[in-house]
Amino acid sequence: MILDIASLQVVAALGSVLSGLLHFFPGLTSRESGRWPYWWGTGKIIIGVTNAAGLCFDGTRLSPLERVIDVVLLVGLCLCVHAMAIFARRRPPMALLVPLAVMVVLTVPFILFGDHDMRLTVMLLGGTRTLFNFTAAWMLIQIARTENIRTAWVMGIMFAASVPLFLARTALLLVAWSDPVWESAAQATADWSVGIAIILVSLSHLALLLIDAERVQRALSEQASRDHLTGALNRFGLQGIESKLRGPVTLLLIDIDRFKALNDGQGHGVGDTVLRLLADLAQREMDERGTLVRIGGDEFLCVLPDCPEAVARGIAGMLSDRFDRAVPALVHGPCYPGLSIGLARGMVTGSLDALIAQADGAMYAIKRQHHLRERHARAA
Repeated sequence: MILDIASLQVVAALGSVLSGLLHFFPGLTSRESGRWPYWWGTGKIIIGVTNAAGLCFDGTRLSPLERVIDVVLLVGLCLCVHAMAIFARRRPPMALLVPLAVMVVLTVPFILFGDHDMRLTVMLLGGTRTLFNFTAAWMLIQIARTENIRTAWVMGIMFAASVPLFLARTALLLVAWSDPVWESAAQATADWSVGIAIILVSLSHLALLLIDAERVQRALSEQASRDHLTGALNRFGLQGIESKLRGPVTLLLIDIDRFKALNDGQGHGVGDTVLRLLADLAQREMDERGTLVRIGGDEFLCVLPDCPEAVARGIAGMLSDRFDRAVPALVHGPCYPGLSIGLARGMVTGSLDALIAQADGAMYAIKRQHHLRERHARAA
């Protein structure tokens, strides 16, 4: 079966230009740092136009115009890597950047001033494009790993899969040029390799748009699950984690004593500052052992999976002590807010309701003790 490479290249070039336009015009007015849509769109338009223009020549690289087109193609590839680096919020490692720069520096002179033997130029150009695809695959996989974006995994695998195909095509072309016996078979196999690679790369034209859509969706979901004031999870966010809980869990239910009096006497601004202070201290004390949830008003919940009771009591004690020492710097006396912390521990199979009720009872018992001590102190 003969593969029509020219038709595939026409479709790929058209797809590259269209995807470039879809990015380019929104990128002109983009407020994102670095304006990655603008650079990605510009690069894709250049790649599409140069690939289409290259089909008008015989592929010998003898025409000065064809040589210039190949150099412009490298510019488009560089712009796409630049856009991807902005989008990924990280630069490729030097282990990739240095070989990429070396390949570009070596390839450009051979394209512009090479002799009549086009083979070395074709090899260098193919190797450079392969390295660009490898760099793109690396950055996409890094996005997938660090941000847990599934679309990035798919697109990264597509780019990665094209790398051995382009390498195989280069090797097969060398065989076809050096051994007349295998020329026909090697050329046909090379065509299939590059054809499949073209399809894979074409499917990834909208890679960054799709990844960005999933990134925005995740950000919106994160915002919906968190309390905007303290950064702690809200009740909606709590539902997301409790369905995954299995086994022993320790809860600390925290209530700020005299918080209403603080708000009424010193204003909601001071009250908000105290809430943020408590959230910061609680996150610091728990570290990575647990999750903080604001379940309403001045009540917070520390969810500590598989945490021994003694450790949880130590966290509660340190949190209460640090809160008592930090509050005087934020609140004008004479009556400073304090913490009542109830503890509950038990087995959980997807719902925390029963355990929260136990922690609530323990917290109110401690709050009553605090009230009794305050009455005795005032009476004395």
